[in-house]
Amino acid sequence: MMAAKHKRDLALAAIYVAIGTISVLHYVAPVHAHHLHDIYRRLYYLPIILAAFHGGLRGGLIAAAVVCAAYAPHAFGQISHDPASDMQKILEMVLYFAVGTTTGAIVSRLKKTQGNLQESLGQLRSTEDQLLQSARLAAVGRLSAGLAHEIRNPLASIKGSAEILADDFPAEHPKHRLLEVLIAETARLNQVLTRFLSFARPQPLARGMVDLREEIDAVVSLLASGQAGSRPARFIVERASGAQPLLQGDREQLRQVLLNVLLNASQAAGEGGVVHVSSEVRDGICRVSVHDSGAGFTAEAIANAFTPFFTTRVQGTGLGLAISHRIVESHGGTIRVGNGREGGGLVELEIPLERDPHGEDLAHR
Repeated sequence: MMAAKHKRDLALAAIYVAIGTISVLHYVAPVHAHHLHDIYRRLYYLPIILAAFHGGLRGGLIAAAVVCAAYAPHAFGQISHDPASDMQKILEMVLYFAVGTTTGAIVSRLKKTQGNLQESLGQLRSTEDQLLQSARLAAVGRLSAGLAHEIRNPLASIKGSAEILADDFPAEHPKHRLLEVLIAETARLNQVLTRFLSFARPQPLARGMVDLREEIDAVVSLLASGQAGSRPARFIVERASGAQPLLQGDREQLRQVLLNVLLNASQAAGEGGVVHVSSEVRDGICRVSVHDSGAGFTAEAIANAFTPFFTTRVQGTGLGLAISHRIVESHGGTIRVGNGREGGGLVELEIPLERDPHGEDLAHR
């Protein structure tokens, strides 16, 4: 950035040095050397055109004004004298402005078109990334659904057999304890398979009026009590003053999103850490921000946050944020991950409020 600005400043300096050099040559040329004066008057067009290329319409007009200011004392006899007629000299100065205006307008339009093209290319890349993400999710969904179906049946048989065998040994017997471990681990695997299936086969939305702040309170209470197996981080819930939002959405699915996000934040903050949860309503959109005091997301984690099965935790499945992303999008909202200005992970949710037929937001006061 600094290098580009330095180059631009050097180019502008060179342009105005050229104007000064042409003016000096024009001033010292003998009055009878008509051909030299004709050449110098035409040479002024070059720095004007170059200034227009660098600064657009504004640059061209400024350069034309500087040229006229430098040429006028010579043209009208204050410094030396240009032997051309007054009409020629006046027309020449008019042409300076015409060239600066025309060239600058063309360059400004080209730069605007280039900017629009770059913006369109950025949107195209974003759309392409979304399509690739959707295709990846669809492929992973089909694969996980097939695997889950094939694994779940034998897993149920293993669990049932372990439960029957455990009855043959007293509670203090080593084999009984091993079978309890087997039963617990098969139950955990079954929960993982359930999450796979919920990702692969999304449920239709059971729409109803949902107070998102009440759901935040419920999830925070659940995690704070340790019922979801979270690490003991401290939650601080902040609310902006104003309307209490009502969303037209699926209560269970939205609660699942909040549980996934807040549980991740609690685990990232760790023991003694803090998780800040804030919510506000602005411009018909409910915004929820979850900021933890942990180490924050790595660049790789941010790039793959919503990629299924990507996880940075040893026992993570990598489906929490992928499922949350799908649910939020099904509600017409967006979810973003990043890092806070002072460190720590940051997850932001934006979900539009329900509107009545007259376009007013439905909200509690």
